[in-house]
Amino acid sequence: MPFDPNIPQENTLIDAAQMRAQLQALNALIQARATPADVATAANNAQAAAIGASSNNSNSVNSISQSADGSYNQSQMQDVLNKIDELIQALRR
Repeated sequence: MPFDPNIPQENTLIDAAQMRAQLQALNALIQARATPADVATAANNAQAAAIGASSNNSNSVNSISQSADGSYNQSQMQDVLNKIDELIQALRR
């Protein structure tokens, strides 16, 4: 018996056999729509999309745009440290 959304009708007694058939029909519909392979495929697709978009987290961090100084330059080192901090904060989002 296929699932009938009109059963049981309002204000009628519930027949156990009829309800059992309704529940079995619903179970068959659910099983037909959500197979383990479909669920696994959907999970894999969601994971791949999340991983693919994760590199976008660092798009707001610009490059340092300066060349290395041959000797120790405190200002330049501070710029590098600030840029690393900026990158870490962007990747945590």
